Amino acid sequence: MIRLKKAAALALCLCLMAGTTVQAQGTYKESVDYSAVFDAEYYYNTYPDVQKTIGHDADKLLAHFLTSGMKEGRVAKADFDVHAYMENNLDLLALYGVKDLSKYYYHYMEAGREEGRIATPKKASADSNEIASFSTSYNTEEDRAVNVELAAQRINGIVVQPGESFSFSNSIMSRTLENGYVVAPSFASGRVVSSVGGGICQVSSTLYVTMLLSSIPATERYPHSLTVDYVPKGLDSAIVEGMKDLRFRNPFDYPVCIRSSAEDGTLVVGIYKAEVKAVPEEMVLAGAS
Repeated sequence: MIRLKKAAALALCLCLMAGTTVQAQGTYKESVDYSAVFDAEYYYNTYPDVQKTIGHDADKLLAHFLTSGMKEGRVAKADFDVHAYMENNLDLLALYGVKDLSKYYYHYMEAGREEGRIATPKKASADSNEIASFSTSYNTEEDRAVNVELAAQRINGIVVQPGESFSFSNSIMSRTLENGYVVAPSFASGRVVSSVGGGICQVSSTLYVTMLLSSIPATERYPHSLTVDYVPKGLDSAIVEGMKDLRFRNPFDYPVCIRSSAEDGTLVVGIYKAEVKAVPEEMVLAGAS
């Protein structure tokens, strides 16, 4: 049995002696029991790159986990998956974002485990290429349903290449009657008004949550002037043509595909690893900024 606190202290010393900079969230903390999220044997067996570069040394494995593994979202113990923790605790997602995933590990160790928060994955998707997905509900009898379904249809299938930028506003076309949108309630300066395309923000907000669950930060995103009821507080994304957009840059070294559907009152947006095959040029470029 590895004595994690002692090992962590030694690991930290090794890092400092080697001249490695240890960030605040990657620093060993005396009060934290790392065994809640870290098991050296599991970490070693899970990652071939760690085996090759770190080797089977408990101290060095923990040092790597504290300084790199956490921020990268690596799973270091069978019963703690940081992405599952994010998905099961959306209040934390709104608070911490995705720039430094180590914050989720520390939250679980310091409070989440005692609070009984769920840190294990939900039922796995049948599609192994799925990175993350999220769903929200809408009323099919309301006028805004037309806009929700149309916007969902227009982002469905868009492929974003590595390093390429995606624009939600560009992807769904201008919100006009000619483009199929209808007049429905929307927000403007803290008031409920009527506008062509009212309801599209439910699609952008659902996509925004999916982006965060996929560890894709937004390069542009705005909250609404009023509280929405379709996503948790702090996870909405307002769209105003020519003024407010939801954008991201694909941070991965592979293309990603957005899949979106809206029917029978359920909107689902997922982000997937795109299959490496020929894709129609108009689909690839549709969301580019």
